[in-house]
Amino acid sequence: MIIKKIDFSKYSSIKIGGTLELKIAQNLDEAMNLAQNHYLIGKANNILISENVTRIFQLGSEFDYINDSDDLLEIGARTNGRKLFLHAKTHDLGGLEFLGALPGSVGGIVKMNAGMKEYEIKNMLHSVCVNGVWHEANAIDFKYRNSGIEGIISAVKIKKIRGFSGILESAFKQMRLNQPKEPSCGSCFKNPCGILEGEIPLSEIRGKSLANEVSGEILPEIPNAEIPGESPDEILLKSKSQIPAGKLLENVGLRGFKIGNMGFSEKHANFLINYGGGKFEEAIELINLAKQRVFKEFGIKLECEIIILDFTYD
Repeated sequence: MIIKKIDFSKYSSIKIGGTLELKIAQNLDEAMNLAQNHYLIGKANNILISENVTRIFQLGSEFDYINDSDDLLEIGARTNGRKLFLHAKTHDLGGLEFLGALPGSVGGIVKMNAGMKEYEIKNMLHSVCVNGVWHEANAIDFKYRNSGIEGIISAVKIKKIRGFSGILESAFKQMRLNQPKEPSCGSCFKNPCGILEGEIPLSEIRGKSLANEVSGEILPEIPNAEIPGESPDEILLKSKSQIPAGKLLENVGLRGFKIGNMGFSEKHANFLINYGGGKFEEAIELINLAKQRVFKEFGIKLECEIIILDFTYD
């Protein structure tokens, strides 16, 4: 086991936190032992961490790999999502284009079933190794931004589908460019009504544009040649039954609203951003204010998409 001192005000994506002791597990046995009284973190891209936290650990370099076989990719949980994206692009593999615009480790991406718009990692998974045991992906109860997995994800296997889509890569890159540039954890809240219904395969939407009636965002037309893989049913698009959390925040007057050096972005209200020197307490005050206002106005209970690590926060 390796022990490091990490300044989370520089390390985390939102640039909040003190200098904390971070343990690094070099094998699964060490990770299992640490997990009994420590919190496992990934690349700290969606974590809001206070200075009260003392027991955190990461997986070490042993868990950073990509093994390519005939039909599957096996990826270690520490592997950066962009590294997997570049492997897919280099080897003409489709279905992972969204990872080019999505930060984080593969383990963290699977843990929260991360994605962009309708594209989620669950749709590409074959199996997941949890606490040293492989589980078929179709036996895992994946939901919107949640895998329900309890335990240590050490590796995953992903289905190989031929046909990398440059059109999708460009669309996801544009979405990323439209997001705030200031330090943040990405989306602060999950979009309410998180379980989307009406799933349809890509094979049924060839040549169509997909518009979000609420936000107005449009994915580009996808010509037949750009549909990745021989089995497009394995990559699903879902109908838009969510209410964008950002729109709710705008409607309760929180777009651009600040407390101290933290605030909800003018560019996208669902991004809680650090304007420089922001504090954990300011972020928590904003999160609680947003929950209160949205519930009072709409009767909707917002759920955080970011992970809050603090012994004093419920």
